[in-house]
Amino acid sequence: MTTSSSTLSPTLFDEALAPWFCRGEVFLLYGYTMQSKSSYPPQSAFSNLEGASSYADPCVTGEFKGGLSSIAIIRYTDTPIGPYDELIWIPGKFTSPPNDNPSHRIGRMYVSSRDAVYNGRRNWNFPRQLAHFSFTPNPDETGTLTYTKVSVAPISNPDQPFFVADFTTTWITRPILSLNTLHSSRPMWFTTPPLPQSINWYEDGRIGTTRWCRVRPIIKGKMGLIRCKGGLEDGKFGDDLGFPDVHPFSLGMWLPDAEVAWRIGMRLVKKVGTKFVQKVGE
Repeated sequence: MTTSSSTLSPTLFDEALAPWFCRGEVFLLYGYTMQSKSSYPPQSAFSNLEGASSYADPCVTGEFKGGLSSIAIIRYTDTPIGPYDELIWIPGKFTSPPNDNPSHRIGRMYVSSRDAVYNGRRNWNFPRQLAHFSFTPNPDETGTLTYTKVSVAPISNPDQPFFVADFTTTWITRPILSLNTLHSSRPMWFTTPPLPQSINWYEDGRIGTTRWCRVRPIIKGKMGLIRCKGGLEDGKFGDDLGFPDVHPFSLGMWLPDAEVAWRIGMRLVKKVGTKFVQKVGE
């Protein structure tokens, strides 16, 4: 039986300021874009709202530099606003302020909770929007891997997914390896431009912001390796509309019970010398 999630909250949002210390099941897939081939990501790499704004304009918010790309699927079991699901697409690095240093930037970000949309945009400039998630449990109850398929679809059409990933086990799927991104020699920082605001933000949660934001996610837990392939037609992960036609490596990482920390975002403040400083609730 497939389990699904896509929750709608009351009119008022459940506000929760950073930092967030969460737990959940995490799937991580990686790819790489050579800089010589790093033309700006396609239109499908951004939502219609962000794609039509300066968020996705290289002349305003920085050129695309390629490098490590990644997909993260997180089934949060414990957060300040309750459980929800998340799909993140990171195309690679973009030139970012204050010194045009390349930094990772999120292209697409879907969640199953409207409160998560609102808080993610408010706290960290995350370009979140609401979607319907389906997780297909492993039919082999004695197996290690909990899910064999993850599908993400529009709220308005949950039977037509724009992203599907199929997972199978490897010889080392059992989570016996340790991962702690806090100790990574090459930490992944997200530096995100100001967000545009939806006309219906009070309904969909997509509020706008006015300052750049920088944050480093921390993921900690025991992991195993999994094989992954696209579950759409022709083995694609994305339909190139709601999600780009990506080509991650066939091996990914799986953390069945991870600690995920989203700390207070640092805002770009020009009046103190054009640098990032920690600001709460802005």
